[in-house]
This record gives sequence, structure tokens and C-alpha cells, in this order.
Amino acid sequence: MITVDKSGVWLTKIFHLYGGFNKKSATLSNFVKISVKLTKPNNWEKKKTKLKSIVVKVKKESQKLDGSFLKFKVNTNILLKKRLTPKGKEIMGPGVFKLKRKKFLMTFIKIL
Repeated sequence: MITVDKSGVWLTKIFHLYGGFNKKSATLSNFVKISVKLTKPNNWEKKKTKLKSIVVKVKKESQKLDGSFLKFKVNTNILLKKRLTPKGKEIMGPGVFKLKRKKFLMTFIKIL
């Protein structure tokens, strides 16, 4: 899974899904626990560290209210410090405004 915030972490792997016992796949705006697989050189986050993140884009196509479909090529996430505060200062690419958690969107509006 690729991170889309500018925190210096490039690739991550999900190993835990929050929100129930029988969840097998993550959907949009789910909280997940990840481990860092690839980072920028000399980054403050090292490999094999465990962090929390929120899923921003998913490969599975989702239908909008007007009947059109939305589909991305890769799964992406944003790393979190605490419950809804992101580690990176800005995000890259589209897809963030599809999130259902309005408090999370307000944190990015304040940052940008």
C-alpha cells in the first residue's frame, strides 16, 4: 500500500484492521495498523515500525450518488499521529474528499 502524505514513508503493509472480529478486507475510510516497508533515505521513520493509518483510496470500484463509478489503480493510505491528526503536512493526488469522516477533512483544511 502506498502512502500519499509527505511523511517520507513510501510503502507500507497492512497487518490489522480495526472495527470488528471478522473483517477480511479494508474499505474506504477504515482505520488500519501498518508496518513500514520502504522509506526515503535518512528518514526519521525506520523500516519495521508499526503505525496507524487511514485508507484513502481503494482499487475496488465504488458507485457515487449520481450513478458514476470511481476506481483507482492502487490502494493508498495516510499515516496518523493520533486519532485524526496526520503525520505529513500535505497530501498528494485526488480521492481525499470521498472520506466520510468530516473531522479528518477539517484537519487537512486547516493544514493546507
